[in-house]
Amino acid sequence: MGPGSPADARAENAWLRSYPFWDAYFAVVLVATIVIIVVDGGAPAGIVLLLLITVSYALWGRTAVRAPVVPVRQSWWHAAAMVILFTAADLVAPQSAIALSALIPMAFMSLRTAQAVAVMIAMFAGPAIQLMVELGSHPAVVAVAIVLGLSASSLLGVSIDRLARQNSERARLIAELDRTREELAEVSKEAGVLAERERLAGDIHDTLAQGFASILMLLQATDGRDGHVARAAQTARENLAETRALIAALAPPALDGASLEEALGRLAEGFELPVEVTVTGSAGVPPAVAEALVRAAQEGLANVRKHAGARAVRLALQHADGGVVRLSISDDGCGFDPGVVVDGYGLRAMRGRVTRLGGTVSVIGTPGQGTTVAVELPGSGS
Repeated sequence: MGPGSPADARAENAWLRSYPFWDAYFAVVLVATIVIIVVDGGAPAGIVLLLLITVSYALWGRTAVRAPVVPVRQSWWHAAAMVILFTAADLVAPQSAIALSALIPMAFMSLRTAQAVAVMIAMFAGPAIQLMVELGSHPAVVAVAIVLGLSASSLLGVSIDRLARQNSERARLIAELDRTREELAEVSKEAGVLAERERLAGDIHDTLAQGFASILMLLQATDGRDGHVARAAQTARENLAETRALIAALAPPALDGASLEEALGRLAEGFELPVEVTVTGSAGVPPAVAEALVRAAQEGLANVRKHAGARAVRLALQHADGGVVRLSISDDGCGFDPGVVVDGYGLRAMRGRVTRLGGTVSVIGTPGQGTTVAVELPGSGS
């Protein structure tokens, strides 16, 4: 997509894009004011003071105007510089009052509304005194002129402030919308993956598992004296067990309305090795967290079956302080060398699922001393 596309509009803050135009406007007003002072024979000291305001803007004003939340420290430095330098410039060169058309919006962009109004009144004081003293105007006329000038400037400043706030809120809402769309896309993807896993589990159950069961029944119907037949029967049993394990891993978590603790107990009861389940603490967890923990337990038990050569397994569920829930799957098998073994597909899937929920997965193993897979998730759903 090219410039000006919806993607560009979401990626950029329109108010931020306006800052270069503001810099240009300030420069034009400054140059115009200096030209008028020169043409009108004003004091050169006024020009010097206006240039010092430009230095203040370069040092502090640009940062203050662009700050996401005002005021910042630079806002006060620049506001003080504007009041002092402009008042002095107006006293020596009354033509400097033209610069108010840039200085007043600048005050509203870098300060809160009430603070900017106070700065504006302070900067208007010099021109008002000059009208009363030098021009000999009637006080009522001067008062009306001051009220009208302050009202117009305040209206402009408030409009600038509201525009900035609305644009910032718009940018925040767009960012939230983009995050929500990403989360919904991730949830939709996860739902599609789970549906495909469930379909695949059903297909395997209806084909491979039933096929192995039929082969095993036919082999068992023989007299069993032939060693080849016995080995074929043993192979069929092992493959049937692997197929059932694969179906269990692919099927939806064993929650079905049960609690997390009950689901883990079901997994333990259906496992071919002794599994000790311990629960510490008691606290409810969100469904997504419970599902992730049951999936982690399935993956962990599947890895024990395939690789550990263990005699027993221990599932430990802990509801810790701060709303954290931890699950560990430990076995007494052969362990592994962390420097050699890399994550398989199941462990990578486990890490991805847990990471999306803000959790962590760690695997600890020592050759000959078993393996522990530890999962930690925020149980409060935060």
